[in-house]
Amino acid sequence: MRNLSRPARRYLLHTALLTFGLATSSLFFNLLLVDLGYDERTVTVPLIGELPLLGLLNSLPVLVAGLSSLPLWWLVSRVGPRPALVAGAILHALSLLGVAIWTAPLPLLASVALSGPATVLFQVSAAPFMMRHSGPRERDLLFSLSAGLNIGVAGVGSLVGGLMPGLAATLFQLPPQSAAAYRATFAAAAALTALAALPLLWPANVRRRTQNVEHSPAVVARSTGPPLRSVLRSTLYALRFMVSPLLISCGAALLIPFLNIYFRERFGAPDAALGVIFAAIGVATGAATLVAPVLSRRLGKMGSVVLTQGLAIPCLLLLGAAPALWVAGAVALVRAALMNMAAPLYDAYAMEHTPEPSRPVVIGLINGAFSVGYIIGPTISSQVQRAYGFGPLFVATAGFYACAALANVLIFLRRGAR
Repeated sequence: MRNLSRPARRYLLHTALLTFGLATSSLFFNLLLVDLGYDERTVTVPLIGELPLLGLLNSLPVLVAGLSSLPLWWLVSRVGPRPALVAGAILHALSLLGVAIWTAPLPLLASVALSGPATVLFQVSAAPFMMRHSGPRERDLLFSLSAGLNIGVAGVGSLVGGLMPGLAATLFQLPPQSAAAYRATFAAAAALTALAALPLLWPANVRRRTQNVEHSPAVVARSTGPPLRSVLRSTLYALRFMVSPLLISCGAALLIPFLNIYFRERFGAPDAALGVIFAAIGVATGAATLVAPVLSRRLGKMGSVVLTQGLAIPCLLLLGAAPALWVAGAVALVRAALMNMAAPLYDAYAMEHTPEPSRPVVIGLINGAFSVGYIIGPTISSQVQRAYGFGPLFVATAGFYACAALANVLIFLRRGAR
């Protein structure tokens, strides 16, 4: 931490506050929708037909994020990553506040949709901000700290969030495990998320550490060309980085957003138990992420990604067959840690091979690929849950994860990429 610049430390505080605020409420989003009856309600979409509202409310933020990505990428390239991070935090807070206030379909859909561009602003700004304020010696540390802090703080937020509905029920005389208690939790989360803008509200009066930034011959060659040509070349280069995230998102979207419902329906887990489970998952995953630089030194960046992805697949299948809540929670912890611990290495490798003006576009494409599956995946998942339960979803998700690991082997490891 001492080797990190002041802007980098402020960024870590920003992302910790943002993650904490979002985590305190995200655990109960689908449970709130179920309590409001949205798991049984449908909406008619022109040219498509009836869609379950539970799936649509999970898919809408990703759809809006995709539609707003191009103008937001352009905006970030003009205003810089710091103002974009501040704007993203404010939009996230407004989205949470809307969910707390409204329960009718249209205003609820509008509130949920705000989280789409808010997420895009963070995704396309975080990595360029970290690259701008770090040198080659501390870059892996900063990326790993950021990912580990996000996941670890999310775990702490889940633990606190698991207690908040019960606290709200006691303070305001609300029924426990009710929509009213969950809405109070969202209101508190909105206030916490708004605080994340504070560390970045003033510009950092420090010199950029350009003397420490690595430039490979390929990066230098691309960065000296015209800006548009550089962006186009970097976009084409980024396509190979999008294959694995796309496959992972197609699998994750079927299952991961609904794990809280799975634990509730299969094992009858109460709110506090859900908070403990997801807190343990977050803390363990955050700690495991800090091991990523050690793996990178031994196996290379891509070798570490493939190894951890491969080990996570049998854990996913075991999670679907777990006989008790404590077993399922332990397996879910190991699976999440393995699947996410090397993710910052993936981003760092892509950023190192991209010229700075194009980094928002490239990281946006990678994160966009991670999100594509969520456009339709939750809708498909909600229909499968109603007809067949969770069993087919575990198998399908494991299949997509296996394809993602294989794609990384074929694209990167066979070429000797480290």
